[in-house]
Amino acid sequence: MIPYYFFSLVSSCLSLSTVLVVFSLDTWGVIGIIVISFYVVIPYLLFAVPVQVLFNKHPKKFSVIYFCLYIFFSLPAVFIYSSVLNFDFSMDILTTKNYYAISLLAALFFWFWDSVFLQKKSSAS
Repeated sequence: MIPYYFFSLVSSCLSLSTVLVVFSLDTWGVIGIIVISFYVVIPYLLFAVPVQVLFNKHPKKFSVIYFCLYIFFSLPAVFIYSSVLNFDFSMDILTTKNYYAISLLAALFFWFWDSVFLQKKSSAS
């Protein structure tokens, strides 16, 4: 079971990092994807993996309810992580489109790879 959690985590980190590098229009390329993946793995480990373990007790592939809950946990995770990285604990981040886009993408990628690697039942909610 542990390898599936690992594959889900790595796939999510690489997917999110790739999108962040592509849309930032920087010239980081593959190095940027690798570096950002190391930054992204921390909130995924702290916020998403515990929820994923809980969801795996009642597996459902591509469950909309699970996706909504991943979004719910993604919002504070991205807020806290952005605040810590920017040393800015003001609520200003909540007014930016990037905050919501990154939160949604982080949840979407984790939900997708979780459904691919871990959720065994085929049922949609």
